[in-house]
Amino acid sequence: MGKKKTKRQIKREQREHDAEARALATAVFEAKRRKYRIAAILVPIVTLAISIGVYMATDDKQLAGLIGMVGVSIFVPLGLGAVGSEVTPRDRTRAGSIDFGNKR
Repeated sequence: MGKKKTKRQIKREQREHDAEARALATAVFEAKRRKYRIAAILVPIVTLAISIGVYMATDDKQLAGLIGMVGVSIFVPLGLGAVGSEVTPRDRTRAGSIDFGNKR
């Protein structure tokens, strides 16, 4: 039979496990953020190139404008998502940290 683990060893292992899980979650979040940034940069460039190509090839202003509008409709949520992902949430671990304003 092996030795029983002391409470200190159990807590240390739990802290190490929590730190690994936190590091993994941070890495996944950073990878997602990187993908959003790349997509937010590439979408306007690609749609602009496609709409210019369509306009040059077919001389159809409406189709080129439609492609541009589709690009903008994709770019706006991606851009807002990229900006929103930069904002760090506030620490609300305690109920007392929530401020509901003045109650008189």
